[in-house]
Amino acid sequence: MPTSNVNLTTELEKFVKTQVSSGQFNNASEVHRAALAAMYQKKEEREIYLARLRDEIGLGLNDLETGRSTEFTSHQAFDGYLDSILEKLD
Repeated sequence: MPTSNVNLTTELEKFVKTQVSSGQFNNASEVHRAALAAMYQKKEEREIYLARLRDEIGLGLNDLETGRSTEFTSHQAFDGYLDSILEKLD
């Protein structure tokens, strides 16, 4: 397995040592691998989230282009529209 030398801040070094001494990890390498795995997973989740967001924006833009939208001239008109939706749900 390839190795990498990493310079940690004092605070991070203490954190790694605490994780090992807690018994949750056998050594610092396990802590580092777990941290990198968590970063990788978060990156993957963010990419999925952004792809879904782009899809939803695309749907919204398509609705606007095809005229499937409602224009409101005031906050009161918008509030009234939302109230009518809530009444239908009750």
